[in-house]
Amino acid sequence: MIKLNHLFIFLGFLFLLVGCGSEKSGEASLVDNVLGEREEERIWLESGVQQMPVWTSFWQELDPGFRQEDFSFERSESFEELEWPEENYITEDSPFFPYLLPQPESEGMVDIYSYKVFVPAEGRPGFQPDSEVIYFKENGLRERLLFVGPSGGFDEALWISPDHLLVAGYFEEEEGFTPKIWIIDVLHKRYSIFKHPIFTTNFDRHGYLKRKLSNIDF
Repeated sequence: MIKLNHLFIFLGFLFLLVGCGSEKSGEASLVDNVLGEREEERIWLESGVQQMPVWTSFWQELDPGFRQEDFSFERSESFEELEWPEENYITEDSPFFPYLLPQPESEGMVDIYSYKVFVPAEGRPGFQPDSEVIYFKENGLRERLLFVGPSGGFDEALWISPDHLLVAGYFEEEEGFTPKIWIIDVLHKRYSIFKHPIFTTNFDRHGYLKRKLSNIDF
């Protein structure tokens, strides 16, 4: 009877070891996946920012210490899928038409300016306090991919893969205004934010858009 009890204890200990080993293996696999995602995002970030020379020059004018390689991962967040029926209303006669971003597989268009900038039939154009990244899908739906209130804004965007959109902009923090990069995973509804170490208090929130949207008379 004593030997049988020892056997049960040994088998229980063995199962515990196997369980711990499986748990550690799962944790290691998860860590590897996360590291792989960060490495892939770093490649996308560096490639994407290199394709935005006007934006990088804008920040270098504000602070000569700005270097595109100094961006670092800040955090990742999931977002709720928010979409509703609405066709793309930005036609060829719209001042925002030249800035639409076709999805690489022709599945829609992304717009980052029409929510921020208003162009009245009469009077001067101006700026709304909030900013939004809009995805007009080929199936007739409009999806909000990213939104920020008056403390931030979006300046540039480009597709870095059929399912990933890179957005460049700024955010106001306690130390001042700082450049930000968002990499949006459109398929899985999450985005990663990349921060930069420089801050400036000498900043025009709409300065880059006034330069970028040269076809609008601000």
